[in-house]
Amino acid sequence: MSPAAVLVTAGGPLLTCVGAVRAAAPDGVRRSGLPGLDPGCLAVEQASGGRPEPLGDVFALGAVLAYASTGHTVPEQSELPPGLRRLIGSCLSSDPSARPRSAQELLRELVSPAAGRDLGGEAYPPAGTALDHAAVPLPGRVVAALAAQSAALLAAELPSAQQPFASPQKVH
Repeated sequence: MSPAAVLVTAGGPLLTCVGAVRAAAPDGVRRSGLPGLDPGCLAVEQASGGRPEPLGDVFALGAVLAYASTGHTVPEQSELPPGLRRLIGSCLSSDPSARPRSAQELLRELVSPAAGRDLGGEAYPPAGTALDHAAVPLPGRVVAALAAQSAALLAAELPSAQQPFASPQKVH
């Protein structure tokens, strides 16, 4: 999972690709540097050739959440919104045992009333979701990437009766 695997729709974000790490290389083979794998979303144990495990998926989900809130998959702790620092930081831990135990546990923490509070107890506005239709401010870097992808899609040539297949266009 990486930011590139998230499809932003009118109904909210959808994950489109899970399991790329497993498909990219057999167990025991280093996965870092392989095409299609975002190094910032790859857990240390998987990058070094370890078997893909659910806690690696939690790491990747943490990297996607970090990207959505900062524009970076490997942000500095200070870049993260205060109410999400502890949660995203735990997902991105190099120690798998320090990560939330499952995506379900992570989801429970995200939707709990305490999710919008930092360790000092000061309240922050809760993160909006597709379920409550609240406005979600995205970092400029994320907005720029979405705009570039939208522009490339709009500029793509559609097949016509005379030319059934257009030349492939690379989307950045």
